[in-house]
Amino acid sequence: MVTAVINGKAVLEHGVASVSLILEGGKIRAILAPDCDVSALYPGCGIIDAGGQYVVPGGVDGHVHFGGFGSVPIADDFYTGSKAALAGGTTTVVDFCEPGEGEDPLECIRVRKDFGRDSAVDYALHYTFTEDYRRELPRIPDILDQGITAFKAYTYYPRTSLLPGDFWNIMEVIHDKGTLLVHAEEKSIIDCMKERFHPESSDMTALSLTRPNIAEKIAVESVLAIARETGTRLCIAHASSRETAAIRRRERMAGNESFILESCPHYMQFTRKSMEGPRGALYTMNPPLRAREDADALMEAVLREDISILSTDHCPYSKQYKLGTNYETVPCGVDGVQTRMQYYFSEAVLKRGLSMEAFVRMTSSNAAKFYGLYPQKGVIAVGSDADLAFFDPALSWTYTMEDVAGATDYSIFEGFPLQGRCTRTIKGGEVVMENGVVTAKKGSGTFLFTK
Repeated sequence: MVTAVINGKAVLEHGVASVSLILEGGKIRAILAPDCDVSALYPGCGIIDAGGQYVVPGGVDGHVHFGGFGSVPIADDFYTGSKAALAGGTTTVVDFCEPGEGEDPLECIRVRKDFGRDSAVDYALHYTFTEDYRRELPRIPDILDQGITAFKAYTYYPRTSLLPGDFWNIMEVIHDKGTLLVHAEEKSIIDCMKERFHPESSDMTALSLTRPNIAEKIAVESVLAIARETGTRLCIAHASSRETAAIRRRERMAGNESFILESCPHYMQFTRKSMEGPRGALYTMNPPLRAREDADALMEAVLREDISILSTDHCPYSKQYKLGTNYETVPCGVDGVQTRMQYYFSEAVLKRGLSMEAFVRMTSSNAAKFYGLYPQKGVIAVGSDADLAFFDPALSWTYTMEDVAGATDYSIFEGFPLQGRCTRTIKGGEVVMENGVVTAKKGSGTFLFTK
């Protein structure tokens, strides 16, 4: 079946153009001038009229956690999480596999792929190194054979806290085999700060105060230095501070494009003020929310494209697991996969003048390139997957729980006013979301081999 998308403003690699897109067999078959008679060229083809809306590549969220992560259940599994993704224009995600204590890396990957069979979006996986990485490194050839070339490491987290020497060992092995995403917070600083706050404190601002900006800055500089020495392509996960944005600016001005930043909407919209009071637990994630100066600096970094990848770290927990906890026991993670592209379309494009080409780079193509999915994903081009999202700049609306397509029972963006909306999502040439209604079938997604 051939489908023609007409009357849209397609955001192509080199500009916005009024073109007709021909979709067939799950791929973009042709890009035609708008005055072409598609019905004559393709008799019997289906017609989708974009009505003058922007048509962008389906979003690529390079950092999500769908189910099966830790002892407290994540609200979204692969199916409900992917429904939320499609509702916001995202058609591809990159999730994680982290082996449990003593677990064989390939068994861990098998289990994650088994979970992923329910996905309605296409997905790839990062492999996360643990403190037992010396046993994992010899399995790198096997991990690569499983289609995984994206790796992750932490400087601070249970069972995954790695020191500079550990990063040196890891980067020496993987520098020419894939990419490294790093959760960067200096453990010794955090441990020192925790001594100043009672561990059972229910004041969630303690989470932010015990993980200060300097902890992120020190960790970023450390892993960056090792990445330079080893030639590793490095991305800092969920950058949360103005200091980290400044480091990226410095490196970019020096021409270092092997070091990039990822960040998330919550770090630009919310501050630690949201963590005050009895509902503060609902706004907890790691790294934590910071000051307004940090949020503003990160948005400025988006407008300069000093941040390359806009992801979400989507990892929502139900209120029953969040409320009534303390800053040490609260499960950290929030939603975002449904609101990500719509938030940046509203706040960066329409309100602050970010170009649509830059919007596409940061929400889709840069992640596709970094994780070895391009040009299958992240671009409107002949031969690429027919994954598209339509954005109407004229719609003003407020995000409510009635809009939530996933399984979360609250959203940090509930009540947030937005300008512009994703009105339709096409995946593999088929309409899978229209006007907020997701029709994608469970298990219709595909595991993607990265390269």
